[in-house]
Amino acid sequence: MTHPQYTKFSPLTVLVKRKIRKLRIDAGHSMNEGARLLGISRKQLEDIETIRNYGCHLDLELLAKIKVIYRTSMDDIVGELPDNYTSEYFERPRKRANSESQP
Repeated sequence: MTHPQYTKFSPLTVLVKRKIRKLRIDAGHSMNEGARLLGISRKQLEDIETIRNYGCHLDLELLAKIKVIYRTSMDDIVGELPDNYTSEYFERPRKRANSESQP
């Protein structure tokens, strides 16, 4: 995932965002219905599910709601994790893509 559009999120976050979207779609929920179930706006759900630079980060409360609503375990949402907790898989890049401050 070295494509510039992925620079805002860690590989782990991108994976979880994709799984959240898949859970919603597999349950047959529209964006409006998914947002209603989570108690957020449709725009917020779009920002949560997007993996591009303008999307938002995930929080624990949202993940807990998703776990309950879609009756899935956190292990299923997060998937297999590397044993090395210092892996780049867990690191959120701090610089924006195409930022003027980048060399």
